[in-house]
Amino acid sequence: MREYMIEKQTGRAFQIKTGETITIIDIEGKQVADFFAVHTLDYNEFFSAGVTVECKDSLLVTKGDTLYTNLYRPMFTIVHDDVGVHDLMFPCCRTETYNHWFQNGEGHSNCFDNINQSLHEFGISPFKTLQPMNIFMNTSITPEKNVVIAPPLSNPGDKITLKAEMDAIVSISACSVSEGPCNNWTCKPVMVIIETMS
Repeated sequence: MREYMIEKQTGRAFQIKTGETITIIDIEGKQVADFFAVHTLDYNEFFSAGVTVECKDSLLVTKGDTLYTNLYRPMFTIVHDDVGVHDLMFPCCRTETYNHWFQNGEGHSNCFDNINQSLHEFGISPFKTLQPMNIFMNTSITPEKNVVIAPPLSNPGDKITLKAEMDAIVSISACSVSEGPCNNWTCKPVMVIIETMS
C-alpha cells in the first residue's frame, strides 16, 4: 500500500498498474479533488469527461460506473463511493478562471497548473485544456438549464475508490477555490491510497 497526502491547493501524480486501486479521501470534508489520468504507454490517450458522459448517457457517475479515455476505452471502474455526487462538466480552474470570476488570477494556485506540473515530472507535455473528473464537486442543472455549484456533500473521511483498467499516470489536485461554495469557501488537503487488489 502506498499512501500520499496532497496538501491544500497542490497537486501530485502517481503511476498505477492495471488492477490496482486508487482511493481519494476527503479528510476534513467538503473538499473537491480534480482527477485526471494519462495512459502510461501513449500520452495521446487520456481520461475524457466528455466520452464518459456520452458512454454513460448521464452526468452522474458512482459505484459500478466506468471512466473512459478519449479513445472510448475503459480506464477506471468506480468500486466504492461514499458520496455519489461528482462533476464532469467543469474544466480545471486556471489563472484565467480566477481573473474572470474573482480578478485575482495572477499567482493564484490552480488545478490546471498543478496537474500539468505534476505530469511534467513524468515527461508529459502540458495539456492546453484539462477536463477532469471533479471528485466530490456538487453541481446541478436547473430546469432553466443554469448550472449551480453548491458545497460538496462529502463528510470528513468520505472516499471514492477506482480500479485501474489500464496502466496509467494519475494526477490529482486539491481544488484551490476558496472564493466560493466549491470547497465550502475553505481549501483543505486530500489523501490518496494506492493498493494492489487481492
